Amino acid sequence: MSARLGAAVIALWVALALGADLLASDLPIAVRVDGRTYLAPLWTRPAALQAETQPGLRRRAEWMIGTLVEFGPRQTLATTGTTRTDAPPFAPDARHWLGSDDIGRDVFARLVHGARVTLLIALGVVLLSSLLGVTLGALAGWKGGVVDLLLSRALEIASTFPTIFFLIVVVAALRTPSLTAVVLVLALTRWPEPARLMRAEVLRLKGLDFVLAARALGASEARILVRHLVPNALAPVIVSSTFAVGSAVLLESALSFLGLGVAPPTASWGELLQQAHRSLVTPGAWWLALFPGLAIASLVLATQAVGKGLERRFDVRR
Repeated sequence: MSARLGAAVIALWVALALGADLLASDLPIAVRVDGRTYLAPLWTRPAALQAETQPGLRRRAEWMIGTLVEFGPRQTLATTGTTRTDAPPFAPDARHWLGSDDIGRDVFARLVHGARVTLLIALGVVLLSSLLGVTLGALAGWKGGVVDLLLSRALEIASTFPTIFFLIVVVAALRTPSLTAVVLVLALTRWPEPARLMRAEVLRLKGLDFVLAARALGASEARILVRHLVPNALAPVIVSSTFAVGSAVLLESALSFLGLGVAPPTASWGELLQQAHRSLVTPGAWWLALFPGLAIASLVLATQAVGKGLERRFDVRR
């Protein structure tokens, strides 16, 4: 997969995540019913429409602009306003494009809304871990001596912890982890890599002529570090962070699959796989695992392709 194709796949998932409400919701984009016009009820949630569904509104509305799929990510068969003689899970059809789970929730709706949660966690983890790693790595490489010794030992200790077991213990201790808690816990396991790269680059760069020239011109240590060293040392960190997005997606999916991620009924890709695992006893319900699995695989492969492209562009191995 080329870097451009990978970037296109990432952009597609970001667009789907940002537009999830417009793609799949229990309330329409706009509707006129009972003599009143409601604009963007899927976001404003007016009290008069709290108990309504898109299929029910469509039958009695003067006009309605609906979403692409008329189901929200949390709507079960009992709350969709539809009647079916067969029991869930439903195979992919004209109403449920990617099928439904064992309580009638639409897989497409949960997939696009879950993309928002999964991407938010992955990007949050990468940003926080990169910020922490760059700060500590730059200080270790610039200061040297005792500071470098202490930070390097802390980096080595953090790198030796078995990541998945550490995550399981910490997240399980939180009992009902929130989105913020999951991001913070995952970020604590990802900072050693950017810290190691930043430290090595700062050690390499701080003896070069442009740093000596800045010293000769009277620049302070803080200015040299922030204005000159860190920007010139970021290329390997950027490449590493791109790969780390895919790793964060896999870690979040693993935690949610184990029931230790964001608490249900919030949808995430790992939670979708957990639901698929619970439904393996249902013969032929292949869609429950296939589509979330393809989503995770496509995003991870796309980040790897973009990372490889950036690696070649920055020539970081040189």
